[in-house]
Amino acid sequence: MTTVARAAGVSPMTVSNTYNRPDEVAQTTREKVLRIAGELGYSGPDPAGRSLRRRRADTVGVLLTEELPYAFDDPGTVMFLHGLATGLAEAGQALLLLPTEGNAEHASVRNALVDAFVLASLGATDPVVADVLGRRLPVVTWGGDRLTGAPRIGVDNVRGAEKAAEHLLELGHKRFGIVTFSGPRGLKPAVRQRVSGFTRVLRTAGIDPASVPVVDAARNARAACARITCDLLADSGPLADRRPTAIFAVTDQLALGVLDGAASSGVRVPDELSVVGFDNVDASASMTPPLTTVAQELFEQGKVAAKVALDLVAGRPARSQNFDTKLIIRGSTARPSRRR
Repeated sequence: MTTVARAAGVSPMTVSNTYNRPDEVAQTTREKVLRIAGELGYSGPDPAGRSLRRRRADTVGVLLTEELPYAFDDPGTVMFLHGLATGLAEAGQALLLLPTEGNAEHASVRNALVDAFVLASLGATDPVVADVLGRRLPVVTWGGDRLTGAPRIGVDNVRGAEKAAEHLLELGHKRFGIVTFSGPRGLKPAVRQRVSGFTRVLRTAGIDPASVPVVDAARNARAACARITCDLLADSGPLADRRPTAIFAVTDQLALGVLDGAASSGVRVPDELSVVGFDNVDASASMTPPLTTVAQELFEQGKVAAKVALDLVAGRPARSQNFDTKLIIRGSTARPSRRR
């Protein structure tokens, strides 16, 4: 910077302002500094060094429970990240995605140049959480367990799943199935909570949860769920005597897979099988039949998570925020067929 200043006949502060506060430098001076800097091979202040001096990175890190591509595969996560990115962009901040899988010794967490962390669907006992807390940076959780002293953004998953169970019982169903998925560290907190809420209502209605088959997909993937749905609906096999008339899928992505599997098995929805999902992603309303689902405002949750994180970074008070869920009844649920 000093070399550029000498060559341009200006002060080092003018060179610094050219890159960091261009509105404070006359256009002709700015153009001259940039031209000479280019001739000398100087590309500007080092971003890492500048962040260290300012003690700010203007970036929020989002910690995912899966490998990085998962952020673009799961529609619910995409909607949340869209809202988070929108909220950060409006404040002139950046977003950094950090995976927990394929990340030896959680190095990306320990080395990330961020001002705060948003933990997406992580359990309180996950080993990476300790590394995050060790950074002593502001933390916001979404869709996972509550952490002491960290605001949580999300919904009451238990109550949302209870609404799904109550709807199916009111229709007259008595034989149920549940479809879940496991992440790299087992069932995510939100998945456990949704299963708990659904089975609690069944137990209150006199249905033994042990009689309800729970099948688990390897991932929150539509194709994988379609395959296990075919097994669940098979006329023969270990689950044939418990073939359900209604299935609750803990995400819409899985529910769409259930619809695909039912079609492949020749099982008509909703005449022979009712299906309820959770999330209300965009594709749920355009399916044939349209999917009954427990809706949550994922985009708005992302925007609020961004605001809460930035409030914490700025030293402003911030607190948890719970969003309501709403059962949206569409064409994938009906009274059980007498033939069934």
